[in-house]
Amino acid sequence: MEKDYIPPYEQFPSEFLSDGDLYKIFMDNGLMTGRMISGSKSGYRDRYPDNLVIFNANIATKKRGKVWYGDLDVTLDYEKLEAVAEILKDDLYILYEMDGRFENENAGFPYWEHKAKAKIEYHEKSNEV
Repeated sequence: MEKDYIPPYEQFPSEFLSDGDLYKIFMDNGLMTGRMISGSKSGYRDRYPDNLVIFNANIATKKRGKVWYGDLDVTLDYEKLEAVAEILKDDLYILYEMDGRFENENAGFPYWEHKAKAKIEYHEKSNEV
């Protein structure tokens, strides 16, 4: 998908750039854009104290910039995130809300890469049979 591709349907306005069918890619992998995993942040953290949970997370890639936002339980969502990285053929950098929005929304990839709380790596597969 080209960076400048704009789908032929109306998209929700946000600071995220249009980039093909990213919404569908994340949605097809169980990661609806803007999702909320719990009505209570403290309650969720109490139920999953050992999980890496980032509320209002932002995901950025080197090739596409910011591509997703919403609540993530990186521990439980790891396989979904790996599947998205595989489709995008790019690493996913998971940021806290403050590192990807507000005064940092246009900070650029070097800043986001440095601030990432987690990285989901894309592993290129060989064409071996």
